Amino acid sequence: MPFAGKYFKLKRNDHFQEGDDVDLEDNASDTTKASLTAEIFDKTELLSLRDDADASASSFIYRLLERAKMSSNFWIWLRWGVVVGLQTILILLLCLKQSGNAGSRNDLQGLAAGGQFVETGGDINGLYKTLSHTYTYLKPEEDKFIPNMTSNDNRMEIRRNWDMLMPLGSGSVLIPDYKDHPLLGNPITDDPVRSGPLFEASWTHALHCLYYSVDSYHQLILNGPSEDDNPMHAAHCFEYLRNSILCNLDMTLEGSMSTPDDKERGQPHVCRNREEAIAWIEARRMDDAQDIVGP
Repeated sequence: MPFAGKYFKLKRNDHFQEGDDVDLEDNASDTTKASLTAEIFDKTELLSLRDDADASASSFIYRLLERAKMSSNFWIWLRWGVVVGLQTILILLLCLKQSGNAGSRNDLQGLAAGGQFVETGGDINGLYKTLSHTYTYLKPEEDKFIPNMTSNDNRMEIRRNWDMLMPLGSGSVLIPDYKDHPLLGNPITDDPVRSGPLFEASWTHALHCLYYSVDSYHQLILNGPSEDDNPMHAAHCFEYLRNSILCNLDMTLEGSMSTPDDKERGQPHVCRNREEAIAWIEARRMDDAQDIVGP
């Protein structure tokens, strides 16, 4: 494309008239035209290169910024992902723990008496069910059940009174179908006299432990420590009584009637009918032994 340009000169010199149009292409020499053309092309090329460089620099900076932004976003997402992941794992572990505890409780409750209601202090297998209760004044009777702490004169008499609190068979019962009751466990195997599918009522076991504690204390007061002491048996009885008390949690609210000053009347309690419990035990006894100490 030929280079052409017009220049309109206003009162510059004598060679040009005011308002005349001058055609540069016509008045310039070929060398001048070529020089001008080359100069324009050089400037155009330089401008193009500068524009390309500026564009390249801008693009490079933009890419760096984008990469920095992406990197920053990556670490932010990674950090929050780790936090959320750990919290999720913690929540799942807590849920599994609670579910396991609830499952254990539900399994035990489901196995107890085939899932039926069992009264507090009743047999968890449902073999014995309380029929009735009695409203009773519980009065202290030290003369019948606590020996003279200064001698052995009434030791055997006191023991006999404790024997009479036991049912025939001393609380031991035969349960031939014990394998049908998952929470019943295995029969007693360390009884030196009795054998077979033998089990014992918890309250007669506790009564034995209480008498053992009373008699052992009596002998310790009179005679001091001896080779006949049995610390393991004592520890077992103390723990058995503790567990029995905490399991039954007798919630009778006591006041002055529970003190020795009001011992003639005693503290009223609601109790399981003892006669009915004894009748159930004796109907399943192995023998007629009535012994608080046991064989």
